[in-house]
Amino acid sequence: MKYIIILFLFISSCSTKTSKQSSSEIISSDKSEIDQNYEIQNLYDIDKEIIKNPKSPNVYLKRALYYQKKRNFQAALTDINRALSITPDVSFLKYHKAAILYELAVLKQDVSLIDESKIYLDNCIKEDQEIISARLLRAKIYLFEKKTEEAIKLVNQVLKVEKRVAEAYLIKGMVYHYLGNNKLASSSYQTAIEVDPNYYDAYIHMGMISEISDNYNAVDYYNSAIEIEPNNIEGYRNKGLYYHFNSEYNSARKEFKNIINIDSMFEETYFNIGNTFLGEYDQNKEDFILDSAFYYFLKAVDINPFYVQAIHNIGLCYEVKDDISKAKKYYNRAINIDNNYRPSLNALNDLD
Repeated sequence: MKYIIILFLFISSCSTKTSKQSSSEIISSDKSEIDQNYEIQNLYDIDKEIIKNPKSPNVYLKRALYYQKKRNFQAALTDINRALSITPDVSFLKYHKAAILYELAVLKQDVSLIDESKIYLDNCIKEDQEIISARLLRAKIYLFEKKTEEAIKLVNQVLKVEKRVAEAYLIKGMVYHYLGNNKLASSSYQTAIEVDPNYYDAYIHMGMISEISDNYNAVDYYNSAIEIEPNNIEGYRNKGLYYHFNSEYNSARKEFKNIINIDSMFEETYFNIGNTFLGEYDQNKEDFILDSAFYYFLKAVDINPFYVQAIHNIGLCYEVKDDISKAKKYYNRAINIDNNYRPSLNALNDLD
């Protein structure tokens, strides 16, 4: 289950590369420009540009990409919609809306947003075959839909046009990874790194492959990713999970606590730390260890009151303490949120 979840999350985290087009193009009757190659600025400078030129779709695209990078997808959608309202026929803007919708879909686990993303993406591809990033995103969606042949076909089309596209090799590796061909997956990820030695996502996926193969360099790959993007949580998360599943609980907690320093409101981190204490409690039945698990599960639920897994684990902690009444209370609370949450249903049946 771990690898299925991580695979889905990292489909969303692959970098969105722009296609090799001219740096700008005239797109409307008032001669506004869309600049497709620029560094994302700080918000203050972008807002000043918007005040100076409020009818330019370019400035709203810049702010949309800023918000997308900050994972504020609702704000990003608002701005990309503003850009599209000014110049509705620009295929490149449709690609960016599709990309934002896709990332929001993954965040919310909302398939309807994937469907909406596909509408904009398919229109973009139909209108402009030169936008490589659009075809790569479509390949990711094909993989999400388990349409592996279509995904590989689209990636190979991209590589025929441009052989040195690191993301294309990454997606190809993800397809092979999904199909269980770890040798070809590893080869594709390695090619992605050769094309772009600073490709964060490729190191992450090499780490994941290493965990389930005879290659024992998973931590080295995660460390390489962290060195490239020290403020990105995935490297610490995967490294922490690797240590956890190998019963190295202190090392796992160290990595998860690095995430807290980056994003103190990321509830999964507290849940994962709680699980390290549960694992440690299995080895050493000390009450303070179980109390620590309690603390972190409660912290996760404080941030997200609908965090079913954390609520269930609080019930589990009470069950371990032989406080059956409170255990049932939390199991029922989890079921009230998710009627089909099997761990809590099974726990209640066992207690009855």
